[in-house]
Amino acid sequence: MSGIIRRFDDLGRIVVPREIRKLLQLHEGDAMEISVAGSSISLCRYQPLRFREALCGPYLAAFCRNFQLACAICDTEHVLASRITTIPKEPMLSQSARDHIRTLEPYLYSPDSRMSLLEDGSHAVDALYPAGTKEQPAGAVVLLHYRTVTDTERRCAGLLADILTETIIQEEKNI
Repeated sequence: MSGIIRRFDDLGRIVVPREIRKLLQLHEGDAMEISVAGSSISLCRYQPLRFREALCGPYLAAFCRNFQLACAICDTEHVLASRITTIPKEPMLSQSARDHIRTLEPYLYSPDSRMSLLEDGSHAVDALYPAGTKEQPAGAVVLLHYRTVTDTERRCAGLLADILTETIIQEEKNI
């Protein structure tokens, strides 16, 4: 979709057409990031964890110093950082993983309900702990299913998700 022309109103607003909002799954109240590149204005869905991506690697490094686990931190659509195993950042998360993040519903591995991290069906998930708020789901801390994961390791992954959530809440207060 291109070539749609809109005019600014007297307050400097432009309406994004309904078709585009629907296509990009944008909803009333969604935060948007506005940036400038040359003479262009870019409008992107605000991803608080992507904004904090530089912290995700060190958080996972500290986590992995204590537990030798294959794990990742994701935003609502992609992997931001991973440890022990390399996961490409470009592929989309599976619909199931995105749904758990959007609804802030943790996932724990069960042989009866297996979940893949990525859309291509790769990287079985042992535990997924969403980060963010009801108004602004942000991503998740994910433990991958390569070995038996202990309850202590799962609790610590949940704690890391809580730390990310608190970081986001504090940041939101400053926006």
